[in-house]
Amino acid sequence: MALSNHKLVIGLFIILAVGMAQAEGTQKSLFKSGEKTICGPVDDRIPSTNPKIGRVLERTAPAGCTVTLIGRSCVVTAGHCLSTFQIAEFNTLPSQNGRITRSDSKDIYEVDRATIVSRDAGPGNDFAVFRLKKNSITGQYPGDVQGFYKVASEKAKVGDEVRITGYGADRSEGDRNYAQQTHSGTISAISGPLMKHVVDTMGGNSGSTVILEETEEVIGIHTHGGCGETSGANSSTFILGHTDVQAAIKNCLTGEEELN
Repeated sequence: MALSNHKLVIGLFIILAVGMAQAEGTQKSLFKSGEKTICGPVDDRIPSTNPKIGRVLERTAPAGCTVTLIGRSCVVTAGHCLSTFQIAEFNTLPSQNGRITRSDSKDIYEVDRATIVSRDAGPGNDFAVFRLKKNSITGQYPGDVQGFYKVASEKAKVGDEVRITGYGADRSEGDRNYAQQTHSGTISAISGPLMKHVVDTMGGNSGSTVILEETEEVIGIHTHGGCGETSGANSSTFILGHTDVQAAIKNCLTGEEELN
């Protein structure tokens, strides 16, 4: 009997370990988090409550990507997050025991999947633009309630200070894991549609907008890691260096003129 119980315990342990490994692998694949994304010896992100930045995810998923309002209904995020485009949550709360806390129903908006324009072709060519529908309770579009960012019309330059806010993993702090956090740093390189920055992020930050601190305007979309412990840089799609992103944003915002 004791031997049977011992085998049962070992079997359950193996099943649990395999399940955890598969979940971790899925997160790494989805969020492009295989490379280091903390740009220094310590994680300098701090909790934040920016109402213009939300979390896009599947309805019952344990985590998602980050999305930013750039209009009454228009948002931008990363193209490799396509599988998460079901709902967007704003005014999020701290996580509990490492698990996300769902937003109030009045702060949850369904993705209008017919409007999605996206691409997942690596650093500098990874983006998504789409609209969110009215909230089913308030009847309002998210940008009318939460506010939204303006997309920059003038190019940034290397050395400019930028900020990234989003829903990255944080396994050292249970209430911060996949909850909203923010950090600022500088642009380290710009080459056509590829922009590199030294701002701390983690898996789940994919889709976070790169905000120019001086003007508080959107200049890029964070998509890939690359920072080592003391060197390297993370990557984003530089909007003013990518004509297809600009066109998608313009079309989305122009379409908002017909919203009631």
